[in-house]
Amino acid sequence: MQGYEAMVEELDRQRAELAQTRAALSELTSRAVSRDRLVAVTVNARGLAVDISIDPTALRRYRADQLSELLTTLIAEADHALTSRRAELLVAATGSGLDYADARLDPARLDTARTTG
Repeated sequence: MQGYEAMVEELDRQRAELAQTRAALSELTSRAVSRDRLVAVTVNARGLAVDISIDPTALRRYRADQLSELLTTLIAEADHALTSRRAELLVAATGSGLDYADARLDPARLDTARTTG
């Protein structure tokens, strides 16, 4: 029974950890900044742009099509970084070390339970 109890305790710990991970994932944001630091975007956990900062100098430096392309690139970079961070969090949360073999009935224990019970 010790193996079963340890497994249940580990599953309870994992549930709590997954709840924390879920909360952390929902609050993730990622920011990407242009090389010249004139344009920056922030995306939320769903990959949606939630903030765009454009220095007035950028409006003089870039044509509209260049600025549009830069914004699209920055959003993609921020989303890629967010995806990487999300994967790191999920790997950390799912690496349990739990061995389900511990939950299997040991034939020797089963025989002992039959003869004593």
